[in-house]
Amino acid sequence: MRHCGGRGGYTLVELVVVMLIFAVVMTLISSSFANIVRSTGQLGKKTETEIEGLIGLELMRRDLELAGFGLPYTLPAWLNYAEAPEELQLVPGYAGAKAANFNDRPGLSAPPGYRVGSDVGFNGSDYLVVKGTPLGINTVCHSWCYLNYSAVTRPSRVEPELKIGTKARAIVLHTGVGASGKPVRDLVTADGSFTFFLDDVDADFAPAERGDSHVVYAVANGGGDLTFPFNRSDYYINRRSDISTVCNPGTGTLYKTTIEQNGSYTKYPILDCVADMQVVFYMDTNHDGKPDYHPDPDDGVFTAEYLREELQEVRVYILAQQGRQDPGYRYPVQDPARAVVVGDPELPDYAGHVWTSQAMGAAFGEQWRSYRWKLYTIVVQPKNL
Repeated sequence: MRHCGGRGGYTLVELVVVMLIFAVVMTLISSSFANIVRSTGQLGKKTETEIEGLIGLELMRRDLELAGFGLPYTLPAWLNYAEAPEELQLVPGYAGAKAANFNDRPGLSAPPGYRVGSDVGFNGSDYLVVKGTPLGINTVCHSWCYLNYSAVTRPSRVEPELKIGTKARAIVLHTGVGASGKPVRDLVTADGSFTFFLDDVDADFAPAERGDSHVVYAVANGGGDLTFPFNRSDYYINRRSDISTVCNPGTGTLYKTTIEQNGSYTKYPILDCVADMQVVFYMDTNHDGKPDYHPDPDDGVFTAEYLREELQEVRVYILAQQGRQDPGYRYPVQDPARAVVVGDPELPDYAGHVWTSQAMGAAFGEQWRSYRWKLYTIVVQPKNL
């Protein structure tokens, strides 16, 4: 009914229609806003994961490149040492991932730059050990210098420079070319010791011939004796109690753990929401400059000499979750028998880890395809072995 005098009104039906239209519009706006918020949260977490991956995995790549730096090629037969204590279990419940399994002595004649436990860890992941003098937790471990016949040090012309008088412990290597024409890098010992304190030059570690030159590598900061003549970092996956609630319950955290000279250790979380890690070696057995063999680490213990002569490339494949769970997303699967391949798909399956759809569901739940999974690949050509 309309009011008289030119003042119009609305009928009840018109008001109901307007309210209905308003309700529909608000519902659409609310739904769109919820989608925007969800997408923004997904994008934010995905970006956060990418940043974590770039920083953490760059640290891992750097360590892989430094593997072997400052390691002796030969050790005296009488020298024994223990790196990781027997009781140190960094991945509880996985006996094959025990840190002491990757100690060198007394089994190996010299420390190899890499040690790998194949499929021994969390979710069947690999356990990777990297060895070299620069892998310590103090910056002094990145420094070195020359030691001549007169027990006088000469600069290495790299930063940071190793100088006598610093509060550090060091090892000495006799380097050169042997009678066979191969490089020599022998650990120098004196009076039953393989290390000296850098507050002064120990003349017993100096070359016996005027034409020789030894190399001094800093290993640790402080006055205590060295336990072993290098530093070591272990990489592995483990599920921690305070992991982000965003992470799938079947994933864990990728860790770097530095085994310190006093037997203690320092853990660094590298990347959260990690499902698997696989290490692949590319070997050149016929020495033509091209990889032709991709052994499984369980084929045998890789000696330092074997790696030095035949290893061409190291690749580390890391499967991780990106962002939050997204019910509207469906991870693409072309072949349920090979739903996710953590490794090089061109290589035999033993060189990586092939996940079936059934295995992914068992490890990460029936809704595993509503997660965005990314395969990170680190490629390093060793130059310090």
